[in-house]
Amino acid sequence: MEIVYLSDNLFNGTFKLNKIRSLTILSELSLSNNNLSVDTTNMSSSSHGYPNLDTLHLSSCNLYDFPDLRNASILLYLDLSNNHLRGDIPSWIWETGKHYLDFSFNLLTGLKKPPISQNFSNSVVLLTNNRLTGMIPSSICNASSLQALDLSFNNLSGSLPPCLLSNVSVSKVLNLRGNKIGGVIPDHFSSDCGLQTFDVSNNNLGGKVPKSLKNCNNLEVLNVGNNNLEGSFPCMLPLKLHILVLRSNKFHGDLRCRRSWPDLQILDISSNDFSGRLNLLNFSSLRGMMLQSPTHLRLNRSGSNFLGVGSYYRNEVNLTVKGLEVKLVKIWPDFTSIDLSSNHFEGEIPDAIGNLSSLYLLNLSHNSLTHAIPISLGALTELESLDLSSNKLTGRIPDELTKLDFLSFLNLSYNHLTGLIPTGTQFQTFSADSFEGNTGLSGFPLNGSFNHLPPGPSPLEDSEQKDEEIEWEYVLAAFGYVVGFGSIAWTLLCHRRLRERYFEKIEEVADKIFYEIGRRRRHERRVRRRREEKKRREERRRNGLRRHHHQ
Repeated sequence: MEIVYLSDNLFNGTFKLNKIRSLTILSELSLSNNNLSVDTTNMSSSSHGYPNLDTLHLSSCNLYDFPDLRNASILLYLDLSNNHLRGDIPSWIWETGKHYLDFSFNLLTGLKKPPISQNFSNSVVLLTNNRLTGMIPSSICNASSLQALDLSFNNLSGSLPPCLLSNVSVSKVLNLRGNKIGGVIPDHFSSDCGLQTFDVSNNNLGGKVPKSLKNCNNLEVLNVGNNNLEGSFPCMLPLKLHILVLRSNKFHGDLRCRRSWPDLQILDISSNDFSGRLNLLNFSSLRGMMLQSPTHLRLNRSGSNFLGVGSYYRNEVNLTVKGLEVKLVKIWPDFTSIDLSSNHFEGEIPDAIGNLSSLYLLNLSHNSLTHAIPISLGALTELESLDLSSNKLTGRIPDELTKLDFLSFLNLSYNHLTGLIPTGTQFQTFSADSFEGNTGLSGFPLNGSFNHLPPGPSPLEDSEQKDEEIEWEYVLAAFGYVVGFGSIAWTLLCHRRLRERYFEKIEEVADKIFYEIGRRRRHERRVRRRREEKKRREERRRNGLRRHHHQ
């Protein structure tokens, strides 16, 4: 027997790990994700113990102590994640070459001076979600080349060791997010930098994005969000970027760049001090956000086809999705998102955004954007979330937005939109919160329904009289505007801006008149139907009395 794979079942009870010593030909043992409690006592063995064991998976096995595997001389893959391990990592772990070590989601606290030797190379070390404290030890740089080092979500402090960047100590993935690391990001990325993922988000870093990052030609993920970084937009970033997150920092200036990122699929620069016009960003060059062929379907997603490095590491990112901040722990290569919210952008929304036909999320809220919502947004057939709230957008809501069949979140609140809210199957599912704060908007769901009376019982006569008063109120208001037009015609002819505002008001009043007339007619039809139904019930009652009398 060479391989024993019993993971992902419902086995329970206690498994004594020292029993595997007798299985001298065993090369792989996997007990992860059961209800077992693995007993690691009495693991010490002779120098001949576990001669062929190279893979051991004990994730979620209620471990409280490290198994003593110092004599498993060819052990390459060790997964002890999601257990109750605490204290320091045993020194023997770092003494021999391991290809994969996953101690994530434990209670480990010790990472002071791991005795890493040069023999410890080409490895993946995952220590995320523990309780590691203190500074990142420079002895980690003794490893000749780690493929991935993930120390995210711990309590590490101090500054970033420059050797992590300059000596190619980490070749593909460096993830330090969710700690208390301060200082600046050293401008020491080597000329042969091979990093694919660099994530230092949710720390206390200041300064600027280092220019030497341009040396990392294979960089696909850059996440520096939630820090205190400043400076202008980092235009020097490599062209292979798939994910760029600068959110919640102090970046400023416009988006003027001479280069573009054709593979970019997630762009989040929200909550900064960026300004200027959005058309400075070349949206038409973002081919990674466009459908590549008619056969592109959202259901064409393989269970293992996630954005990451090989089969051992999956990137994750926090995004604002449908108004809530969520963590995406598996990112499909076709997932696309743009979040430019909470900045100082002005001017109109570029029509070119409508070319991003695979876009799922678009958030331009809390800026100073003006003009009308472009009709081109109706071409975003994959869009699930659209947030344009808290801007200065004007004009009508385009009817083309009702064609977005996958749209499940819409927020157009607090703008200067006018006219009737378009009707459509999808639009009628949105609440009044999606449209509030636009004094010129009318229609469902803001002020009544096209199918029901406004709430509140009232006698029939009072209701009819109230409808007449409302209708005459708007008729007289419109008449007043017409009479006043003669006295101010010369002003309107000479002042273009005043003329535009005047006709917008006329259009608004006319919409309200037609809406109220239509509502009254629908009300009258319902009243007639109720009266006819009442007559029919009365007639049936009389006929019943006659039959009863004849009997």
